[in-house]
Amino acid sequence: MKLVLVSALSLMTMAAPALADDFKLLPDGPGRDVMVRVCAQCHSPEIAAQQSLDAAGWKALVDQMANNGANGTDAEFDTIAKYLAGAFPPK
Repeated sequence: MKLVLVSALSLMTMAAPALADDFKLLPDGPGRDVMVRVCAQCHSPEIAAQQSLDAAGWKALVDQMANNGANGTDAEFDTIAKYLAGAFPPK
């Protein structure tokens, strides 16, 4: 049992850096980690890369996700909307 636990912990430690880099379409920036954590509960966060909205459009979309049951605080949803508006502005 002890060997299994040690092996599992080792694998988790090795996988952590890879998990942080799984979403290559999402640029670095303030709020990226919150966006990935909250949005990945329901869908791939990279789906956002297919959109280009202004700040009001991103806020409306994030509000829609919150109304549909996304788990997050109001502050997290604000952070996500700001991240998305900066990362994927209108073209």
